[in-house]
Amino acid sequence: MSSLSPETQLIAILLVIVAEQAEVICKLQETTKELENRLNKNSSNSSKPPSTDGFSKSGDKEQAEPSGGDDEKPSPKSLRSRSGLKPGAQKGHKGCCLKAVEHPRSIEYLPVRVCEHCHQALPSDSQVKFVEYQVFEPARTGQFEVTAYRAEVRRCTCGHKSQATLPDGITGHVQYGPITRALAVYLPQYQLIPCHRVAEFFQDIYHMPVSVGSICHFQKMTYEQLESTELAIASALLYEAVLGADETGMRVNRETWWLHTLRSEYWTLYHLSPKRGREAMDAMGVLLLFTGVLMHDHWKPYFHYGVIHALCNAHHLRELQGVIDRDRNRHAARMMRLLQFSWHISKGFRKVGMAAIPDLVLERIERLYQQILAHGLREEEAFMERRRQYLKSKKVRRTKAYNLFRRLRDYQAETLRFLVDFRVPFDNNGSERDVRMGKLKAKISGCFRSKAGAASFGRIRSYISSARKQGLGVFKSLLIAIIRTVFGQQFWGLWLYRILFGNSGLPETCH
Repeated sequence: MSSLSPETQLIAILLVIVAEQAEVICKLQETTKELENRLNKNSSNSSKPPSTDGFSKSGDKEQAEPSGGDDEKPSPKSLRSRSGLKPGAQKGHKGCCLKAVEHPRSIEYLPVRVCEHCHQALPSDSQVKFVEYQVFEPARTGQFEVTAYRAEVRRCTCGHKSQATLPDGITGHVQYGPITRALAVYLPQYQLIPCHRVAEFFQDIYHMPVSVGSICHFQKMTYEQLESTELAIASALLYEAVLGADETGMRVNRETWWLHTLRSEYWTLYHLSPKRGREAMDAMGVLLLFTGVLMHDHWKPYFHYGVIHALCNAHHLRELQGVIDRDRNRHAARMMRLLQFSWHISKGFRKVGMAAIPDLVLERIERLYQQILAHGLREEEAFMERRRQYLKSKKVRRTKAYNLFRRLRDYQAETLRFLVDFRVPFDNNGSERDVRMGKLKAKISGCFRSKAGAASFGRIRSYISSARKQGLGVFKSLLIAIIRTVFGQQFWGLWLYRILFGNSGLPETCH
């Protein structure tokens, strides 16, 4: 080195510095590209939910001026500090209750004829008094009606006082009727209106006071009443040919829980659990015994079950679109067109009554599928090898396109399941639609304040969703669920009564 001229030594030193800087620049470019990929992800090119897109639209980036991070969505902050008080009414709060009215709209007299003690006929002049029970129900706008049941009390010659038998469901001297209770469950559970606003609804529309505590109590009673119905839904799902499964995160009592969904064309089962994996799925009591086709989004715990798997191609299309947006990958574009074309022609064969696509057409699609993935994997492997040599490292991170192509190759049968069995849908959008109600609930209310409220939401929404899928009215279904007994039997579900008895088997108040 000392024999070289100073100019040559300087050039050698600069070349070393340039090589080191080139290596640093390459690493920085790779990091920058990874960060740009994260920022460019949205609901159209990844599995991110639409709620994370913010207010910007997909076509607004080019026209938008650099605003220094205005598109970033800050985490919510509250200026309120903790009070240290328990939820609910505090000590000294002036309570209110439902009070009897002096002039009810209608009065029904309930006579008593036989002594309930000695079973002898009661004389007509043995009347002692009437005991009145009032039931409140909504009426016309701005009004509510009260029905008074005046039960006769007579004294027998044996000295025992006997009271007339009350209608089913009449337990208190002043109480709400089944229509009020069903409406108090319908509004928060189906329309997702907060309980305080439901109380305001009754006061503003019907001038009838219904407290938040009563509304919560009605939901708790409905939850308990639907326990057997939830078991019936789980049992019905076992006999379905195809099920869809999905899960989404929710906040319960300041913790992250997961809303799991299993659904078919006629049934929906929700389950809220602090676990996302197999423990929560096993608790639903379906997948351990199910032997049909399970459509899901490639969440690994689903592959532990002995079912026939089918993968959601809507997720594949979004991921392929992400590769196209990020790398301008032509093989991703070809695969995207092939999947869309396959779905299009399969719908045509469905319309003519076929159960599966013809073998000749299937072989051609599979051959194109394999060729596209083979070419794409070779190009990605060559690119990773060039990068490895340039960085002079033993290995480099796999590209997003490589991981996607490899997954599509390894799970070809699960991806193309919709071609060999027309009962299997192309995507898992049905499950995503069912699970979206949980996200809408979280968007309105923020979270569940208790585990009991989360469990109540899951069970009642399972009942509501299943009833809607079978063409039954939500309010009518809830009205049946509110009734404690139907013909002396424990309630097992409105649709089971419809199947067994038809509309004639339902109580008269529900027709």
